[in-house]
Amino acid sequence: MATAVVVYESMFGDAEKIARAVAQGLSEHLDVEVVAAQDAPLDLSPDVRLLVVGGPNHVTGMPRPSTREGAVKDGAQITDTSTGLHEWLDRAHPLGGVSAAAFDTRMDHPKMLTKLDHASHTEEKLLHKLGATLAAPAEHFFVRDEKGPLADGEEDRARQWGAALSEIVTAGSRR
Repeated sequence: MATAVVVYESMFGDAEKIARAVAQGLSEHLDVEVVAAQDAPLDLSPDVRLLVVGGPNHVTGMPRPSTREGAVKDGAQITDTSTGLHEWLDRAHPLGGVSAAAFDTRMDHPKMLTKLDHASHTEEKLLHKLGATLAAPAEHFFVRDEKGPLADGEEDRARQWGAALSEIVTAGSRR
């Protein structure tokens, strides 16, 4: 069976919950590994068909060391503020031939602020730079406020998105 890897960064636990729910959906057609960005290998196994990456919007983008430090002061459970998803994507080895998808967690209010949230957009740019082919547009999962929790139904929606991604990636091999 083909494999998928879900690499995530989480500050208050919501992005990790989404990553694990996406993995549950992916597992319909793929063997799946879920790994925190700070523990992810820079080289993916040659049998990886799909890489899904995601994390929170934090200060209108992907978390960085300075924004992680601020989150720790607000109660985030982060052991290493210097390393996260952005740094992993900057250092990972080329992904030629791998399909990929990105997600983020974000608030749906205030509307003006949500227009500035660009974590998944940056994730997609970094995946493209690594040579991955996007399997689907980025997905956004909503939290009630900056520290969560997830809005009702978001884990179910993440499982459904994961299942749809697994269908897309394996459709040609199941014919």
